[in-house]
Amino acid sequence: MKRTAAGLGMVTLLVMWVTIPVGAQELEQGTWTGTLTPPPGGEVPVTFEVGGTDGALSIVMSAPLVEPPMVFNDVKLDGDELTFWWAPDIRLDCRLLRKEDGSFEGPCSDGSGPAGEGILKMLPPSGN
Repeated sequence: MKRTAAGLGMVTLLVMWVTIPVGAQELEQGTWTGTLTPPPGGEVPVTFEVGGTDGALSIVMSAPLVEPPMVFNDVKLDGDELTFWWAPDIRLDCRLLRKEDGSFEGPCSDGSGPAGEGILKMLPPSGN
């Protein structure tokens, strides 16, 4: 009987752990810093407010002289891959990969090829 209860307890803990959203487990909340490199080149310093509500990730990017802040949509963290889209004027789809230092880096593209692709870098609060 004790074995069965212990087994059920382990199953319950496993189910609880699996139902916690992956993003809530692995993306540090707070103010991240980084850069945005648009297609013509030249890095622009940016900050990211990373948070979450009810297990859903949220990221808002701010840059000097750019108003209002840019809200990222459909933010998903799957292992070491962070994906989302945002639309300053046109839709940009982003796919960032986690690096060994905990930062994320990758392209944001309008789908038109290299001429429509920029690079986004995000450094976590613990790395600032």
